Amino acid sequence: MKQLPTRQVHLDFHTSEYIPDVAGQFNGEEFAAMAKDAHVNSMTVFARCVHGFMYYPSQKFPERVHPTLVKRNLLQEQVKALHHEGIKAPVYIAVQWDRFTAERHPEWLVRKRDGSHEGHSFVDSGFDQALCVNTDFYKFLEEHTMEVMDLLGDELDGLFFDMVGTRPCYCSACRKEMRALGIDMRDDEAVRAFTKSTVDRFKERMSRKIRERKPDCTIFYNAGHVGPCTAASQDAYSHFELESLPAGWGYLHFPITARYVRLFNKDCLGMTGKFHREWGDFHSLKNLAALEFEAFRILSYGFAISIGDQLEPYGKLNPAAYRLIGKVYSQVEEYEEYARPSEAVTEAALITGEPPIYEQRIPKSIMGAAQMLEELGLQFDIVDCSYELAGYKLVILPDELVVTEEMQEKLDEYVEAGGRVLSCGKGGLSQGGRYPRCFQADYEGEEKMYPSFLVPEGTMARGLEEGCEYVHYMKGESIRPVGSGAVLLEARKQYFQRDREKFCSHVYTPSDKGELFPAAVRTERTVLLAHPMFGQYRVCAPFWCKQLISNALDELLDSRLVRHNGPSSLVVNLRYQPQKNRYCIHLLSYIPIRKSEKIDIIEERTVVNQVELQLNLPKEIEKAYTVVNKAELVVEGGKVVVPCINGYEILVLDTGGGK
Repeated sequence: MKQLPTRQVHLDFHTSEYIPDVAGQFNGEEFAAMAKDAHVNSMTVFARCVHGFMYYPSQKFPERVHPTLVKRNLLQEQVKALHHEGIKAPVYIAVQWDRFTAERHPEWLVRKRDGSHEGHSFVDSGFDQALCVNTDFYKFLEEHTMEVMDLLGDELDGLFFDMVGTRPCYCSACRKEMRALGIDMRDDEAVRAFTKSTVDRFKERMSRKIRERKPDCTIFYNAGHVGPCTAASQDAYSHFELESLPAGWGYLHFPITARYVRLFNKDCLGMTGKFHREWGDFHSLKNLAALEFEAFRILSYGFAISIGDQLEPYGKLNPAAYRLIGKVYSQVEEYEEYARPSEAVTEAALITGEPPIYEQRIPKSIMGAAQMLEELGLQFDIVDCSYELAGYKLVILPDELVVTEEMQEKLDEYVEAGGRVLSCGKGGLSQGGRYPRCFQADYEGEEKMYPSFLVPEGTMARGLEEGCEYVHYMKGESIRPVGSGAVLLEARKQYFQRDREKFCSHVYTPSDKGELFPAAVRTERTVLLAHPMFGQYRVCAPFWCKQLISNALDELLDSRLVRHNGPSSLVVNLRYQPQKNRYCIHLLSYIPIRKSEKIDIIEERTVVNQVELQLNLPKEIEKAYTVVNKAELVVEGGKVVVPCINGYEILVLDTGGGK
């Protein structure tokens, strides 16, 4: 696997034609020196922006060169200056957003079902009038890309194509092809699937053309999300870049996409930004602790890091921004050898139902499950139903994952071979309303009254009040054990369902203290919980839901790879470096706080002391030490105590090449 440079900057330059003297103060030597001083080893620069302007002396499209660009060879000057300092310089090319093109070629616009175009009105501010790559717009993009390749020649490191998403299109070119294919244009899902096929075809054609001329050129197509929507076209990519600015995507988006895309067997980078809010937030700086957390978390997945910035129109980098980036990247440079290259060590697979024809439709249950399982320290991947399950000790099925009969057979075979399955709600249910044979449980439809009240006893009451009634606010399923299935958890109903004039108190009717009914069924290798635990955790995060899941995990797993006694905010990622015979456990202690209306804020590191880790790793440990605080540690009985985690620590466990 070819490794990307670890410390990258993605430099935007979306610049209006109404600004004079663009790049008039650009100085290549100063530009590259500032990047180098900030420990940057790759910077994505720009050929054409979303305003539609080019930043090099185009021979084919001279009308598209930015009208007030002073440095006519800006792109070339940037690339040469960066290369002189040993910094890579892949090139940015806008695709579906391009205001210049949208105004001059309305026949290339993505058209909605009613004939209107996608994106802002032309009389309003904005450049998101989307263009269709299934029109002659593709020819322009290909010519433009080839011109950039000719311009830079051997100096070209890579190409970053932006805004390459699935936007259902009814333009004349798409309608003509859909008619030829017999697609019902009144079927929204069929049209979306067709559009995805045209976008995938665009990526495949463009990559083939690029590779014919420069096989080692890196290629990435950005849609703001990488997931099941990307799987079908993954061969068109040289690597993956996970754009995930927390102010826009939230802090949970990156780890979900990272756990999925790392299985594509290509190098990846995580992309955040130096901005307080989002792209184009020129005159802002992210808090140092926040940028540290985002960079270190990306590194803890074994990924390269990219920090988004935007060059101001006059052509100079902001010194304060690069002092900030340098403070983070100087640390990354010191720690990256403990993450890159490395491989994830996992024990579980969480199966996502994210639809492959949509970008950014992560199910609520996956969001809740990812949050919960990370808090529990479980080491897990996120996979879709096509993945091989045999390598995992445990498979987790989220609340709404209704599956095919073929998938049920796959689950039955997995369990027969010794695998374990944890399911919630409809997870694993067939469209015909039947659970897999391995669950030994019958489905009797949705609960008729909800909320219901869970009553943990025995092993399911660990960490809870035994016999106490815990409300589950969301509607569950009615289940009962059959064959070898046994009731693991029970619940009670309320006196009556709250409805119109029949109600009690503020929210729901309390428990009637009556007969108990099954809320979980277990076999030797499966646990089925009747309620949507993960979706509920996403909605309001009841502690009892997490504890019940933790207890269910203990029913299925004799041990876990890593347990810890630290706070739930502690992030624990386990990596293995076979070439160095060592495990590296990345420990992050930063707490995002919702201080504002919409953005989670991190202002400081969170220090935790005397964190005990209980380890159950495949290889014996010969030596243990921490990287940041440089402490020699002792592992006894699988336990090791990390004296202090001040934001970030890496625990190294040398195996010495032994078993």
